[in-house]
Amino acid sequence: MNNLLIDIGNSDIKAGKAVFPGKSIRLLKRFSYTKENFEHDFRENIDGLTDSGFNKIGISVLSERNISFLKNFFGKKFTLSPEFINRNSNLPVKIRYSESLGNDRICSASAAQILYGKKNILVIDFGTATTFTLLCKGIITGGIISPGIKTSLNSLISNTTLPGIRLAFPRKLYGNNTENNIKAGVLYQSLFSAERIIKETRKKYPDLFVAATGGLAGLISGKTSLINTVDRYLVLKGINFIISA
Repeated sequence: MNNLLIDIGNSDIKAGKAVFPGKSIRLLKRFSYTKENFEHDFRENIDGLTDSGFNKIGISVLSERNISFLKNFFGKKFTLSPEFINRNSNLPVKIRYSESLGNDRICSASAAQILYGKKNILVIDFGTATTFTLLCKGIITGGIISPGIKTSLNSLISNTTLPGIRLAFPRKLYGNNTENNIKAGVLYQSLFSAERIIKETRKKYPDLFVAATGGLAGLISGKTSLINTVDRYLVLKGINFIISA
């Protein structure tokens, strides 16, 4: 069974292919978009895909206003109707959280529950926002949302005369040039806050299993021993598990 999986985040879109019941994902497309040009950017990048061989299409989308466009797009281009993941889908987890919970967090939490099966799991997504999603006995019980690494960097650069940088940890915490100062400030701020949140959470849940995802998960996890595993495609895997249930 071949499934087409699409994760539409705040600024990036990932499209992947999964062969159920396999757990591996083959990334087909990854691209950025702007809110103003979402429809154009989506068409430009997804038009090349066809539903030849696909059994199901699953989509996680954060902005509800894009759903009508997506239904129309797939209605014309595909013979399959996509399934839009939300809290009312057939989920492997329960939710004790308000209606505002993002669909991407539902997907990543679902994948983490199935893949790792731990009693207590913390999923950290290092994306446009850095989100922390806590699962206890298969129930999403709460979380934290903070500015993402690139979001923090862009805010800093756009509101000052500081130069742009390439995101990479400097050799030392304290540097003697502005570029390394910015790198240290942006990256260690995210690293240290994530470590503190993990440590505080483990005071209540000593057996806490921490899974990181998102484009910058590997960068942060390489600097700490507190993250148990990294999976950049946790959202896509969650979509696949949910539509295949």
